[in-house]
Amino acid sequence: MTRSREAEQFAARLRMLKDRADLSFEELARRTGISRSSLHRYCSGAKLPPGYGTAHTIAKACGASGEELRELHKAWALADAARSASSPGEREIPEDGDEPRAEETGQAPPPDDGRTADEVPDEGADAGTAPVEDYADGRTGQDTGAAPEPVATAPPPRVRRRVLLPVLIAVASAAVTATAFTVLRDSGTRPPAGPTILGGWTSSPKAVPIRVYNAEAGCRDREDHVPACSLGLARDPRRKYEAANVVGRRVWHDDVVYADCLLYDGTRVIDEFGVATTRWFRVRLDGAPGGVAWLPAVRTMDGPALPTCA
Repeated sequence: MTRSREAEQFAARLRMLKDRADLSFEELARRTGISRSSLHRYCSGAKLPPGYGTAHTIAKACGASGEELRELHKAWALADAARSASSPGEREIPEDGDEPRAEETGQAPPPDDGRTADEVPDEGADAGTAPVEDYADGRTGQDTGAAPEPVATAPPPRVRRRVLLPVLIAVASAAVTATAFTVLRDSGTRPPAGPTILGGWTSSPKAVPIRVYNAEAGCRDREDHVPACSLGLARDPRRKYEAANVVGRRVWHDDVVYADCLLYDGTRVIDEFGVATTRWFRVRLDGAPGGVAWLPAVRTMDGPALPTCA
């Protein structure tokens, strides 16, 4: 297959991250669960990952920053569009080892989704649509943070709820449309303001600030705070992510909350770009039951090293 200019640029970004991290293909394969041969093809430009999730996992293992992840995502989307244009109707099928191991990927229903969930085994995601690692993965092998390494043996398969948000990826200069989900929206608006710092743990040495991130470009660019762009925080990270399990207070892109621990086995959440996680930050939120709420890790680009929530 002829390589497009976009595919070459994507591969160059991937190589830069790998070279900067000074990782061999063997070590990168160990950290990501992706085969060495697939990693070599992606970095050389011989093959484009079938989904952005694979590229995201590689970049996280190389210590990519939030901005680098966004740029890599854009590069992959452009390369994927070029691939689709050259071979309409065709979709590359992932080979064994192209996707990260199921036990190393993410979570459940999305913050702003009220649609019906499908019951799927945690380890049964289809190739090519498997959700990818969350942005704020603190585990060794996913980035350079110091959080716990996943155990080698996965626990007995459990059925977790999986909700897919509508994919609203914009390629090149196309605008991303903000989608409003009725179930998890509130009815009020918030006056225009800068980033809001929420919670009361600012003086605690164990709590660290994390900034809320909305994957919808249309919501990130707004100066006002409309209900359609608000995000819900869960009461219980292990229950279905729906209106009944969301605290009354909403958060918006760029708000700052304080987190003191990270839960790794919560309900699975998949964002608008197919990025998934089972990781949830426990954050301080005045007015929430017990003064705490839970932010899914796909709703922040920060990945601080935090202890595991008890």
